[in-house]
Amino acid sequence: MNDATARAVERMLAADPMWTETGTAGERIGLDRHTLLHAGPPFADPAEICPPILNAAAATLLFEGMADSVEEARALVRSGAVTLRPAQDFGMVTPLAAVVSRSMWLHVVEDAGGSGARAYSPLNEGGGPALRFGIVSGAVVERLRLLHGAVGPALAGIGSVELRGIACEAMEQGDELHGRVGVASALLTETLVSRLGGTGEVCAFLKEAGQFFLNPWMAACKAVMLAADGVPGAALVTAAGGNGVRFGLRLSGMMGEGWASAPVAAPQGPDIGAPRPRLPAIGDSAVIDALGFGALALDAAPLLRAELGAAAETAIAAADRLLCADHPVHGRRVGLDARAVLLGGPVPPVCLAALHAAGEDGIVGRGLAWHPPSCYAEAVAAVDARSRAGFPDAPDRRA
Repeated sequence: MNDATARAVERMLAADPMWTETGTAGERIGLDRHTLLHAGPPFADPAEICPPILNAAAATLLFEGMADSVEEARALVRSGAVTLRPAQDFGMVTPLAAVVSRSMWLHVVEDAGGSGARAYSPLNEGGGPALRFGIVSGAVVERLRLLHGAVGPALAGIGSVELRGIACEAMEQGDELHGRVGVASALLTETLVSRLGGTGEVCAFLKEAGQFFLNPWMAACKAVMLAADGVPGAALVTAAGGNGVRFGLRLSGMMGEGWASAPVAAPQGPDIGAPRPRLPAIGDSAVIDALGFGALALDAAPLLRAELGAAAETAIAAADRLLCADHPVHGRRVGLDARAVLLGGPVPPVCLAALHAAGEDGIVGRGLAWHPPSCYAEAVAAVDARSRAGFPDAPDRRA
């Protein structure tokens, strides 16, 4: 790791992500009515948008009252009347095919370590019909109404939630904090339900939402990355995600501008039911793995490790060669150095659900996807070009 990357890593290790608030995307990031945020890098044009994200956008426009039918909603997106933009360009991370609109409630996660970094994620919808699965139906729209009409406002009054302690305890009990978050979600739900009084519609929802920890943890990982962003010459990964067509990266030394992206394969692993065509890797949850959890922490999750077989062993071996620092709280290696990949290191993995390519059947499996190697050459070249141009460091408010 070079000196610039070491400075970025120092900032990353000092970060302390805390879920501090819950509010709408319109209030917290100024999202306008005609913009939706999606996972991964930008689409070249509306014709490139994959079917699951197009479905999610249609369901969202129905929820927002901007369309009266699925076809009308899809037409608004295809025509460009509604714009889709990368969520991470706004400090947002969104799972799988889920999109974020103005009225949706968000977790607000801030770095209590003093960097001023702030990241956001939408609320997790639980199981059953869900926007993130890339399907559109009346049940999905009704779930959005419950989530953002009742759950979000209720969570606005709970106060701050410390996330790292939950993460550490969950890893001791078999979560790797991406593909497996059951223990962490149970711990978080216990806290939330207690603060909400233990009864009522919102508590009932939370008790059944078995992955509720995933979304605030995505935002926590993104906040840690943002604390390390903006160091010229630094090759630490600070953004990662797939849009169902391409996978994209951003490094600290890219100064928050542009994406390095390339076509990506689908996650490979066990099917759910009969094998069906899988969508290429999708979701901003890739930030979890890029920080050092998820696929790079499968040694902590024996059940998921066994389910994924030989691919899990490859991912575990990759962690030792890719991650660059020992975390003082988590007691694990963290921080993905892009230059390590270029110097002969393995291609980084990400643990993901697999969506149906046609957007009809939701989740059809799970497994591991691998970052496209060409992203790393493009990203490091961009860092080096910006460094030569003399960009100053982004301010570090801890200094």
